[in-house]
Amino acid sequence: MNARILQDALVADLTELFKDRRYKKPDGSSAATSVFSQALPKQQTDAEAEIDPFPYIIVRIDSGGIETQTDPYKVSLLLLLGAFDDGANNQGHRTILEMIELIQQHYEEHPDLAGQFVFTDPFNWALQDEDSHPYFFGGIEITFNVPAPRRAWSDLT
Repeated sequence: MNARILQDALVADLTELFKDRRYKKPDGSSAATSVFSQALPKQQTDAEAEIDPFPYIIVRIDSGGIETQTDPYKVSLLLLLGAFDDGANNQGHRTILEMIELIQQHYEEHPDLAGQFVFTDPFNWALQDEDSHPYFFGGIEITFNVPAPRRAWSDLT
């Protein structure tokens, strides 16, 4: 198992988690949250440039490692959240907080992911510092234990 498989599993799981939740899009419609691996897709044509990806979650692999041969292998990921809210009350951060709370609750209640990975501490989140109305952003740092290859005891003797 590795970080790439974890990233794919997290994209699939978040897509399922948000499939029935609708958030406002810049064109006035509402849509389920799109979940992307590592970055937003590059826009190749002028027509694609007019497509706004909001609402979205980007699942970005941040770092990973293992302290000792007996410790679990940990992979830290960043979930980058984007939402649109053009309301005059400038409260789009509430949508981001709703997304964060849903994700946190989901992984606290269901820490096993795809039968291979286990959610572990830390779970950290932040909202953007600057006003960017009508676009709102937030981020989550989430960590999973990942099965690591281990040498057999017989290899050590």
